[in-house]
Amino acid sequence: MAPAPMFARAMGLPARLALYGVICVALMVLDHRYDAMTTVRVGSASLIHPLQSALARPFEFLGEAGEFFATHGQLLREKRRLEIDRERLAALLQGYAALQSENAYLQGVLKLTPPAGSEPLAARITRVLPNPFVRKLVVDRGSADGVEAGRPVVDLTGLVGQVTEVYPNSSVITLLTSKEEAAPVQNQRNGLRLIVSGIGSDNLLEVRYLDMHADLKAGDLLTTSGIDGVYPAGIQVARVVSVEAPRQTPFARAVCQPIGHIGQHRYVLILKSKGGKP
Repeated sequence: MAPAPMFARAMGLPARLALYGVICVALMVLDHRYDAMTTVRVGSASLIHPLQSALARPFEFLGEAGEFFATHGQLLREKRRLEIDRERLAALLQGYAALQSENAYLQGVLKLTPPAGSEPLAARITRVLPNPFVRKLVVDRGSADGVEAGRPVVDLTGLVGQVTEVYPNSSVITLLTSKEEAAPVQNQRNGLRLIVSGIGSDNLLEVRYLDMHADLKAGDLLTTSGIDGVYPAGIQVARVVSVEAPRQTPFARAVCQPIGHIGQHRYVLILKSKGGKP
């Protein structure tokens, strides 16, 4: 028997390429005509699919993360826009509520029945003088509107003060709660005449030098008496809060709360004389 050759001669590259080409063409013809490779294709896909899914997962994760951050950023921008809109709407709502309150007040002004010989003139408060000891306001009505010094100033509930300085287009109002102001009043319960004075606080008035035997009680309503010729009679001024007994003096003292909402309005009413300049 002849010995086997030491080196086997391998098939050349052109021959192998031709062989593989023939095999591929044969498989394509068989698959096209008889679907011979369907089982192999499905089996191969089943084996390769888990590997494909594992390799594709990092790219899918990156895509999902990018979409998450893009959506998150969009949501943050939308949230900020909605917060700005909410703040704007809240400011508009506050302004609307203020306008409603002001409108209701002015409607009440139109329905107010003024004392005889007077007619109300609405005036807008433009400035509060920064003096803690003298309670004064500046309003946008003056001599051009028929305002005169000494005219009483009220709101819808009671006396506020009086006009003390008049200019062509503005006036200065000294509030009744100022220390230098006082008004003659009458107790509605028994007709007792008194003088009520300011103490420098918008929330308190007082009756000084009160006879210790005077019939004045907490809850009594005090109205202008009209005897001074400045304030018309019948305007509500204050309600008695308490009566303090004399202390080292023969006089008692009554603490009162103003009826008028002093310091709480943007508008007041000047009771100008009827028939004055318009």
